[in-house]
Parts: sequence; C-alpha cells; structure tokens
Amino acid sequence: MRRALGWLCAALAAVACERAEPPPGASAGAPPSAAAPENASEPAPAMLRATVVLEPPRVSIGGLFTVEVAVVTPPGHRVAPVPAPKAVPGLVVVDAARPSIDQEPGRWVHRQRFRARASATGPFRWPALELAVEAPDGSTRSVTAAERPFEVISLLAEQPERRSPYSSYRLPRLDPAGGRGPWLPALLGSLGTLAALGLFAGVRHVRAIRLAAATDGGQEPEDAEYAGVLAALAHAEAAAHEPVHAADLASQALRDWAAERFRAPLLRFATTEELAARAPPFLLTTRYPALIALLQGLDALRFPPEREQAAQELHAALARARAFVAGAASPRP
Repeated sequence: MRRALGWLCAALAAVACERAEPPPGASAGAPPSAAAPENASEPAPAMLRATVVLEPPRVSIGGLFTVEVAVVTPPGHRVAPVPAPKAVPGLVVVDAARPSIDQEPGRWVHRQRFRARASATGPFRWPALELAVEAPDGSTRSVTAAERPFEVISLLAEQPERRSPYSSYRLPRLDPAGGRGPWLPALLGSLGTLAALGLFAGVRHVRAIRLAAATDGGQEPEDAEYAGVLAALAHAEAAAHEPVHAADLASQALRDWAAERFRAPLLRFATTEELAARAPPFLLTTRYPALIALLQGLDALRFPPEREQAAQELHAALARARAFVAGAASPRP
C-alpha cells in the first residue's frame, strides 16, 4: 500500500514538471503570447529597378510589336522620359506613347511604351537604356535597363514551297479557263497605245500649223513676238499724257510677252509682290530680278500716290523695258 502511494506521488510530480517547462528556444522572461505588429501587412520599400519588356519576342517581318520600358522606384520619385532610340538594327520606331505611372502601395511603376515595326530578319537586340531618376529631395540617380533580345522571322517559313516574297504582279493565264484569256486585255492595251500615239501626232500637227501661220509674213515667231511687244510699248508711250493708263498698258504688254517668251503663265495674273516672293521660272533665272524691278517701277506709276514727274519716270521705265526686251530676244542664226 505504501509502495503504491509512493509510485503515484512520483508520477504526479513528473507531470507537473513537464507542464511548467518552457518550449525549446523560448526565453524564460518572454510572455507566452506577443501581439503581432500593426504594419506587418505593409510591403517593404521598393528599390530602383528598370527592365525592358518586348512583346512578342519573336515577330514576322513587317509586323508591329510593343516595347515597354518599366522603372520601379519608391513613392515620390520621378523618372525622366525615355528618348526614342535613333537607330536600332532590325526595327523602326513608329510611335511613342506618353509616360504613365502606376502608384502601388510601397512603390511606383513608371512605364513608357514604343511601337516598332520589324524591318529585317534575324536575331537582334533592343539596346540598353540608362535612365535618370530624381528623388524627392532633388538628388538624381541613374538606373540601367538591360538590353533585350528579339528575333524577326520571314514569312517564307509559312510557305516552304515559295522561293520569293509575295508580290502584286501575276502572270496572265494562257489557258482559256472559264472562256477568258489574255487576248481582251492585250487588245485594250493596244487600242490605248494607238490612241495615245494619235493624240501626240495631233498635237504636233496643230503646233506645225501655228508655226506655219506665224512664218507666212516672212518673220520668225520670235521676231513676231519681239515686234509685237515693241509695238505695244510704243502704244503705251503714245498715251504718256495719261501716265496711269500708259503704265497699265506697258505693264500688261511686258507681262504677256514674258509669259509667252519664258513659258511662265503665272506672270500674267500674279501681283508683283507675289512674283518677288516666288522662285524664278527656269527660263528666266538670270533675268528675273531685272523683270521684277521693271514691274515695280511701273506699279509705282499705276497706283497712288500720284507722282509729280510721272511723265519723265514713264519714259525712263519704257526705255528700260525696251532694253530688257532687246536683251532677252534670241539672236537669229
């Protein structure tokens, strides 16, 4: 009996010691349970990182794809806009989107997208980019986005039996499939060619008739034009008692002659200011400033205010006009 009671007391003491012993690794003075920190769910501050995302990394020749440059920074940082690469082998940058910012808890993601078109086949690499990041305190740091490989494939891989790219040219079908052949298009093309040749021959015939009519009086066409403009200038000088009217006649005669002589119809109706602002006609390159000066001198007599010595100025302007016409006339052989 006493021995059984002793064994029972020893068992109870062992159980009490096991409950009072702390768990392994726990300090004796630590509380049994500690409250979790309030900010345990907040993410850690982000570090500066940059990357280039190219989708899809394998494109066909001539296809469009998107290149995105992403920079991860702590909140409050700014990233300078990414300049479009000047020349990247294998592609041509066709568009650049405005930068955007995704403000996430604990970090900001700065994104900028480019649209590019593949221009050559083979493996290529988007170049590495060095980006400037400005902190809220004004300091500037740089982060580098590593280069990104991509591949441009040919469309011929989809059609193994082809040996050349697709083109808009197709050979005519010689077989009379469906009752149609190349003969009708060939006939229409021949008729169109004959019509063009006939029109060209008609234009040459009309020009020959005009040339013969101009030379019936024993004068060459250029001599007839020269005599006509001199007669018009003489008629204007005969009306010198009305300087405004005489200047109008001289200016119009000079404009008409120059338009025919130098193949420049614009000289007939354009103002002197418009003519001075334009490039000279091809046949009037060296004499164009002198012609503009003559027209400006006549315009000074045509438009107000009236000049006291208009008659003398008119005679001088007509003399310069005759000298200009005589210098511009082609010498006869």
